[in-house]
Amino acid sequence: MDFNQFVDEVKGGIKQFLPIEYEDAQVRIEEIKKLNENYLGITVLKENQVIAPTFNLNQLYEMFQSDPQNSMENILRNITELVLDAPEQFDPKSITEYETAKDKLFIRVSSAEKNEEMLQNVPHQMREDLAITYHLAISIDDIGVGSTTITNDILKRYGISEEQLHADAMENSPNVRPIHVMVMGSMIEQLMGMGSETILKDESVQSIAEVISNGMGSENPMFIVTNSQTVDGAGVIFYPEVMDQIGEGFQGDFFILPSSTHETLVIPDNGAFDYRVLEDMVQTINENEVAPEERLSDHVYHYDVKDRVFERADKFEDRQKEKAAQLDKNEHTGKEQKMEHPKPKKHAMEL
Repeated sequence: MDFNQFVDEVKGGIKQFLPIEYEDAQVRIEEIKKLNENYLGITVLKENQVIAPTFNLNQLYEMFQSDPQNSMENILRNITELVLDAPEQFDPKSITEYETAKDKLFIRVSSAEKNEEMLQNVPHQMREDLAITYHLAISIDDIGVGSTTITNDILKRYGISEEQLHADAMENSPNVRPIHVMVMGSMIEQLMGMGSETILKDESVQSIAEVISNGMGSENPMFIVTNSQTVDGAGVIFYPEVMDQIGEGFQGDFFILPSSTHETLVIPDNGAFDYRVLEDMVQTINENEVAPEERLSDHVYHYDVKDRVFERADKFEDRQKEKAAQLDKNEHTGKEQKMEHPKPKKHAMEL
């Protein structure tokens, strides 16, 4: 069964599994444009229902294909459970009134280049080549967060500024998607796939600085920074004070590797690695290990603890060179000024 046949089967058969109150429901199939991916979605709207969750038919088709025992009946029963659970999890008023909605706000981060078209219609802020976007949590479970994206139209209806939206989303994100830091073993072993025993320990994050400090025992230590669901967790690195706390744990600057849209990796800038080597590793892993829709960037980033600057690692190097050149110039200018104005000698009559 190909995908189009699968979609027709789902659309034509879903009502047979739903309760009688869904007899006149509208079954809607439409293309959904999300961050990093587009997919075909199914929405079941009861009579007089204005809004309802949309479920990813591409993912359901993959489930159907991957397991020979997974019949169409099982797929339809799974969709039925999702549809019936949704009303208990979702109140439309919770996203139409901003004072209620703002407690559901959280951020995501994605590749600006890959989402250029979508970003024209949604409020966002740029961090180098990454885009921070804003979302409302509809439902939360162990798998992830069901959400809707804040668009320019939604922002206009809320009647608030983009700056206010950003501030509220940054403040509330740790509540919706709590910070999760995991300690990894040797960076080389992890990135190059070496070693059959992976050192991976979940940490209860009371203090990120403490977690980082406690995990500094291994050579070239590396840490995963994500959320508690480990889904779409790359944005956690931009939560308030997170980079400062990581720097405190490392006791200095550090590199940020965009592992995927789900997490970032951090490693201290202690002279052990050149950013170009790290960038080669990131690009290799993106090409061979990371699904295209989950790729965040091929660049490596750097956090300057003293200046509190997040930037691409190559820009950090350029900035340091400019600082050094300016310092040399100032020192040279100072010496020249001293030579141009020698201390006057006392006249013989003044002796």
